[in-house]
Amino acid sequence: MKRRTFLGSLALLPAALAVQEGPPEADPVEQFTTPALPTIALSHLGFRPEVSKTLIVRLTPATPKVESCLLEDVVPPFKTQIELHRSESDFGPVLVGDLSALNRPGIYQVMLGQERYDQPQIINGVQQWEHSVPFFVRDDVWRRTLPKAVGYYRYQRCGVEVPGVHPACHLDDARRRDNGEHVDLVGGWHDAGDVRKWMDVTMLNGIALLKLRLEVAPREGVSGETLLEEVRFGNRYFLKMQDRDGRVWHDTAGGVNGDNSDNHWTDNIIGTADDRYVDTSKPEVVSAIFVALEALAAQSYAASDSAYSAQCLAAAQKAWRAWPERGSRTLELAWWIMAGCELWRATHDSSVIAQMVRAVEKLMGNQVQSYVGGQRTIRGFWLEDSAAGKAMPNPYVDLVFSAMPPIALLEFTSTFPEHALGSRCVDSARMYVEDYVLPMTEHNAYRIMPVGLYRGAPTAETYRPVAGEFTYRYFLPVRKQFWWQGGNCHLAQHALLLARLAQFETSGGRDSARSQDHINLAYRQLEWIMGANPFSACLMTGEGVRNPYPHSRFVGLIPGGIMNGIAGNPSDEPVLDLEYGIDWRTCEYWSPHVAFYIWANAVLKRLHA
Repeated sequence: MKRRTFLGSLALLPAALAVQEGPPEADPVEQFTTPALPTIALSHLGFRPEVSKTLIVRLTPATPKVESCLLEDVVPPFKTQIELHRSESDFGPVLVGDLSALNRPGIYQVMLGQERYDQPQIINGVQQWEHSVPFFVRDDVWRRTLPKAVGYYRYQRCGVEVPGVHPACHLDDARRRDNGEHVDLVGGWHDAGDVRKWMDVTMLNGIALLKLRLEVAPREGVSGETLLEEVRFGNRYFLKMQDRDGRVWHDTAGGVNGDNSDNHWTDNIIGTADDRYVDTSKPEVVSAIFVALEALAAQSYAASDSAYSAQCLAAAQKAWRAWPERGSRTLELAWWIMAGCELWRATHDSSVIAQMVRAVEKLMGNQVQSYVGGQRTIRGFWLEDSAAGKAMPNPYVDLVFSAMPPIALLEFTSTFPEHALGSRCVDSARMYVEDYVLPMTEHNAYRIMPVGLYRGAPTAETYRPVAGEFTYRYFLPVRKQFWWQGGNCHLAQHALLLARLAQFETSGGRDSARSQDHINLAYRQLEWIMGANPFSACLMTGEGVRNPYPHSRFVGLIPGGIMNGIAGNPSDEPVLDLEYGIDWRTCEYWSPHVAFYIWANAVLKRLHA
């Protein structure tokens, strides 16, 4: 099957596999080769003056044999040579150039293959050099993207007309799956490049916007009033999804039995055949995220709308009480800690602390804090669930919430800085970063974090060896299940974690050098999204160049939307649709990517305020 045909067919897979259980029989991807050009990869936005700056050149048969490249500023004229050093790492051999000494504000471009400053090398009548994208060195290169990212949510509004995007929609949402009764669930945000409304991931939108308001002083385009107005819009729907018992329903329009049947426009008339369904199951993690959002909202609106603040707080407290017995799984524990921190800030209820302490102790009990599996290379990662009586569980792998355990522990310490567990929580997060994240990111020149750690090869595809029984993949396995995709949210979330840990390293006169290392690595995760990847493609619409066309079948291009991103084939090699196949696995917009991008940038900006 040709690559164009394959990528074009991916968009049809959700419907084609709606009634199929397990992975398809045929290999999802048989082979992939990155394009010959461009070979220069760096952040299309540019760099803040004080952070590290890396240039990567992929080596191909057409790459000139060079030991340096020319760095040029457009205005005023400025030129210098940058040495390139060969690096043998995952994703193949590359040349790496260090631009970190460049802290002079300007707009720059790299030229590869020139023997002289004033003319290119000519071989057989062909110019043997390549330009990078122009890029800035300036303090606000990342902050300038935030108005677009925030504006993404307005395009995704459901239940109202969005001028220039779509008319009022889904005014008939929704009917219950269990008994068919109609429930008013109009509103909220469409989740991705579709028109469905999942709770867990779209609630991240509200959390990210409110965190941005807290971390960054109001600026044009991201004013506090704008953020509060957008969150209030989305939150109308979230509040409606809380059942009488305090627990929270799973989704609206997710289909029936996991299919894609509800992913459509409707006639907006209640009781007709096209009415969409609400899944009234109540996962624990959805309630935990709900508490975190509503308690944060209660704090955020307290000064401007005390009645609305009280409504949000009452909903949070009701959901908190609805789960007196909480599980031991890493994912739920992390979000209950996040929820408890926000609830305590809103209420200063001492009873919350005792429940939080139990969750923190359980979560730290799920962390591998010694060397296991016949190796002494990595530790500090989490297991799915290490409850007593269970066999040794698998390492924790979750594309959407991959770094939430250490983020939650840092949140506990920042909320209760004097608590006896506080220093242990920071040590736990630091171990995850220094004994797991740092060793893993050193396997590749781009310094991105692999998506997961595994034992051996659980599926018939490539798993890269680490040490002992452990292996890793940069991208989700493609033969494990039909659902796999790019993980820009995973990278942005690790940028958030590294930025949060850097805050702790610099507070109280601690290790500023270590803090800067974490900040530099945080930006490397974000730079992959913004073009420092093997395709030299920027994955946010409206920024950079070589943007793939997004899988956004209902509204088209959305400025500030971030696509799923680069995924992998069975050989764990990168896959990205640059041929307009509208591939959902790599090019679909999705809420978690934008949410964690905003949140990470908010914290990074605060570090340099």
